[in-house]
Amino acid sequence: MGDSLGRLVHALTAVLRRPGRSTTVLVAADPEATLLSSAGALRRLGARIIRYDAEAGTLEARVPPAGEIVRLRTNPNDAGTTRVHLEGNAPAVIRRFREALSA
Repeated sequence: MGDSLGRLVHALTAVLRRPGRSTTVLVAADPEATLLSSAGALRRLGARIIRYDAEAGTLEARVPPAGEIVRLRTNPNDAGTTRVHLEGNAPAVIRRFREALSA
């Protein structure tokens, strides 16, 4: 799961560097674990989870200092993998997200 979450972090970083853009990445974990790990990492960065819907597989977080929004949507891909759609505009979180997700 570590390599897959690393790819998720890389994808999130790419999205956050390109304001208003989105991307999709495959993660070797179930949707609930992927969503929960992402929420935990964002909280460790000081982000406030403003919407978390495990049934829908979505979350939104407000990232300091400027309060940009990060959105994640998970969908099962096949046995053992999850397709994660990321979008956002929060360049301040790029470096710190990588460290928080691996902590």
